[in-house]
Amino acid sequence: MRGWSHPAATGCFHSRLRVTWRTPAGLALAAGLFSIGLAALVVVAFVIISRSAPACEAATPAQPDFAAAPFAFDPEARALAFGQGLVDQDYRRAYAMLAPEQFPVGSICELDLESFRSLTGDGASVSLVTPQGIPLDEARGGRNDSPPTSAMGFVAAYDSIEVFIRLSPRQPSAKTATYLRLTLLRDGRVAQGTPLEPLITLRPVREFPSPPYADPEAFEEIDVVVGLAPWALGGTLTMPRGPGPFPAVVLVPGSGCPDRDSTGGAVKPSRDLAWGLASQGIAVLRYDKRTLTHALAIARQPDFTLDDELVDDALAAVALLRQTARLDPARIFVLGSSLGGFAAPRIAQRDPSIAGLIIESAPSGSLWDGYEGHALRIAQADGEVSEIEQRRIDRVRARVGTIEALTDDGATPPDMTVRSACFRDLAGYRPETVARDVKVPMLVLHGNLDGVLSQSDLAGWTQSLRGRRDVVFHLYHEHLHGLFDRRTVSGPEIRPAGHVSAVVVDDIARWIAGGRPESQCVDIHAWQAGCRGGPEAAFRGVVRDP
Repeated sequence: MRGWSHPAATGCFHSRLRVTWRTPAGLALAAGLFSIGLAALVVVAFVIISRSAPACEAATPAQPDFAAAPFAFDPEARALAFGQGLVDQDYRRAYAMLAPEQFPVGSICELDLESFRSLTGDGASVSLVTPQGIPLDEARGGRNDSPPTSAMGFVAAYDSIEVFIRLSPRQPSAKTATYLRLTLLRDGRVAQGTPLEPLITLRPVREFPSPPYADPEAFEEIDVVVGLAPWALGGTLTMPRGPGPFPAVVLVPGSGCPDRDSTGGAVKPSRDLAWGLASQGIAVLRYDKRTLTHALAIARQPDFTLDDELVDDALAAVALLRQTARLDPARIFVLGSSLGGFAAPRIAQRDPSIAGLIIESAPSGSLWDGYEGHALRIAQADGEVSEIEQRRIDRVRARVGTIEALTDDGATPPDMTVRSACFRDLAGYRPETVARDVKVPMLVLHGNLDGVLSQSDLAGWTQSLRGRRDVVFHLYHEHLHGLFDRRTVSGPEIRPAGHVSAVVVDDIARWIAGGRPESQCVDIHAWQAGCRGGPEAAFRGVVRDP
């Protein structure tokens, strides 16, 4: 029984009117069932609507956490979780792990993580691989001189850890595995590693043929340890056969997290240099970079600098060679490639008794000035700048502005990829200026088709070092970054195969032996006209007269 009553007032007295009715039991049951059915229908409709909404719109990515301790998580576990979200087609979870401000897109929906469904199919699995794309279990069964058995590396310039994973389909015969390089920021969010960057270059290369100029009978290779705990590094000393004493070269690696061979795609340039020079009687020491061997430890340092990344380990390698039998301690040279060449003048500044510097494909000037120029050259390579390329350029410019605005007040920069100490350390460092004041012989090498460096990078070295009779320049015609001769490089552009040019190896060996060219390159015009490559080795575009 149910009732409803209402108080009424008439004149000077009050009465209460009560209305009552009765409901048959059958009708009540029907009404209850109808209510339950209606509620269920609403729930089903909500689920259908939720499922039809794009996962990218339903996801809520976390905001940057600048207060978080750097990399206070397990990067490999985080990368596996992201990969598992892709293979489980749980795209909402994967989108929620992204750092939207780090992508050159207007919305994370443009990243289209759902496209991985076509790459892996149903029932795929995710696993860790080394930066060279080799499964960890397989890498751990290799020789002592194999790359460190880790799936990650630290990129100091962008304060990020790269973790390498493989998405494998249930039926390998139907689809090939997909290799991804996931870039994790220090607060744990994913900054890269989507279809914007399909990392087919990670597919492992099993064969790296010996360069034609190497004579395996002329040298032997010895496993060594560079430096001391907690930063000890594995290395390989390529020693010429014979009594010696031999001159020796320390190879200082470039940016990122390369292994001792500087393996990238289908090339091993550091191995090429080691074998080529050792075939001509010059010992060479190469080692795994600290950002690879001790990726997480160095990433968790509150403050790291160029010394932590490159300089300290290079000095330890020089000290090791001075104490090695059959080597001449007075003839220990340092060869820095790319960022390693950028750091080379500081290495010689710290150890002036180094016999000489070989600076190969190295930037000059402010390191972050090159970031914007490199982004522009890539975007303009096809003659036009797309909307997504312009967004990337704008992001790079904003990052450069953040770096330039850094002061000594300890403020946290509003960019998750900028760690203050790293860039404050470099704020006043210009390698060509330091090189001018370092009184050691130098050999400066560049390729005229270097797509990484700008014309101002090349001119910076000649302008600063012009007139130094102990400095030699070579500009190589038709040579790329890393001094690969484009005419001998084969394979797709994204992962070419080849070797460091034979003429480069010969020039380095001749210079170490004391040979000097008849005409030194002391300015831009002489560099074009009289150096390796002859008059045709001209810069692209307009060259400013130094």
